[in-house]
This record gives sequence, structure tokens and C-alpha cells, in this order.
Amino acid sequence: MAVGAAAVQAAQQALRSCRLCPRDCGVDRTVSNAGAFCRLDARAWVYKELLSLGEEPAITPTWLIDLGGCSLRCLFCSEWQHVVRPHDYGAEVLDPDWFFHVHARRVEQGARSISFVGGDPTPSLPAIFAALHAVPDALPVVWNCNAMVGDRALGLLRDVVAVWSLDAKFGNPRCAEQLAGVRGFDADRELRRTIAVALAAPTHAGLPSLIVRHLLMPAHLACCTEPVLRTLAQLLADVAPDHAQVNVMTTFVPTGPRAAQTRLPELGRWNAPEAIEQAVQLARGLLGARLLVDGR
Repeated sequence: MAVGAAAVQAAQQALRSCRLCPRDCGVDRTVSNAGAFCRLDARAWVYKELLSLGEEPAITPTWLIDLGGCSLRCLFCSEWQHVVRPHDYGAEVLDPDWFFHVHARRVEQGARSISFVGGDPTPSLPAIFAALHAVPDALPVVWNCNAMVGDRALGLLRDVVAVWSLDAKFGNPRCAEQLAGVRGFDADRELRRTIAVALAAPTHAGLPSLIVRHLLMPAHLACCTEPVLRTLAQLLADVAPDHAQVNVMTTFVPTGPRAAQTRLPELGRWNAPEAIEQAVQLARGLLGARLLVDGR
């Protein structure tokens, strides 16, 4: 979807007292990243990009652009180093000219969407808008985020995003705080609010408006997976399966900081087969045709 000059300017203006995510840091990121939870200034940092065949079938093949920085600190994050040090480890600045030329190449290779992911893309929104402005006929945008999106960011994104791909990780505030450092805001409220925006949007070229991903974590079946699945079943009860999908991911891999695995031993384990079976059976009963398991 096209991003006009006014939208680019509004996104840049939002950085002067940044509240793009619910952290509400309020810092001027046009000056520096000092005080910004995401550790980003006005620039976005690409640490990986590829034509991906591994996302959900509805958006594949997709041009996957991984961006450093995030509004959360998930202790099981497989991209931890890029979250806490977004401009290191070979990351390069997201440049509009680079974006223009690589976009053309990815279209020739068969991409049918652009997936901005991370980390989390929301703190990088202004730089992403500047890149999209360079390509008036850009591919449909998939906003693959943690659902922690502030009011200002939602207002900017609602006319740009074709597919909202949201992570729904936690079923209660205690797990959200213990595993991801969620303090000062309600993760469940933020998820519900972002889902509502996604469902209010029209479908785009046969794409679903919403994909919700839930990661099954060891020892978190009852406290996280079950509440999340029941919430999603309630929110999506009257939504057509081709408009909203839920992807339950069972292949948890013990990654993230080793110190976290020492403090929380479940993060150093794989999912037990019986937990996977229980989660999948519950999801099938609650979600029916809109359910995907490990992306399929």
C-alpha cells in the first residue's frame, strides 16, 4: 500500500516524543536513543532479509525483513542479540534506495507480500514509512509484531498494513512480566485493541486481515496457552476463517540468555509430546477451520 509524504512526515514527528509502543518513553529519538527502551534512534536496522517460504501459506512467498529493537524482552527470544543491541552484529540501516532496488528483485522472484518483523517493527515505523514511500506500488505489508502498538502507531498503520500478524504469548500478567518484562501496561488489553483494528480493516487481495501466532512454551500450557486460545476463540467467533487465522506453534527451542534458563528451568526444555497433543486438541476444538499448527 502506498505511503504518502504526509504519512512519512507524521511518523517522523512521532519520534520527537516517542510513544509508538505502550512503553510511552516520551524521548526524542530524532536526537539519540538515550532513554528509549527499544534502544533505537530515528534509524531502523536490518539484520536479515530474505525471500521466505516458511511463513503461513496465505502470505507466502514473502519478503522477510528482520529489524533490530523491540518493546519487549522475552527471555526465550531467538533474536535476543538483535533485540538488545539492534545496531550491532552486522545490521545495516534501512535505506529507501536499497529498499527500492531489493523490492524490485524480490517481486521478480515471486514475493507476494513484505513482512516486517524483528525484534519488533513498531519502534522502526518511521524509517519503514520512509522506505515504503520510495516504492509507490509496494507489495502488501504484513506487520509481524508483538501486538504492543501505541495509539499513534495504530493510527498511522491502519491504512498501510494489509495483514496484521500478531504474537499472543501470555495468558496472564504474571507470566508476561516474568518472561517478557511487561510492566506498566496491560499486554492482554493491547492485544485485544490491536486485534480489533485488524478485524475492522477490509481484506486485501485475498489475504487474511489477521494472523495470530501463539507459541506453546514448556510448563505454560494451563497458565498461557489455554487462556490465550479461549480468548481468541471468543474474539474470532463470528469472523470468517479466511479473514482471520490462528497459528499455534509447538516447536519451542531453548534459546535466549543462558542466565534466564538457569533462573527459569522450563526455558531450557523442549515441549513435552503430551503437552503438544493437549494444546493442539484444545485449539482444534476452539478454533476449527481457522487453526494452523506450525504454520500449516
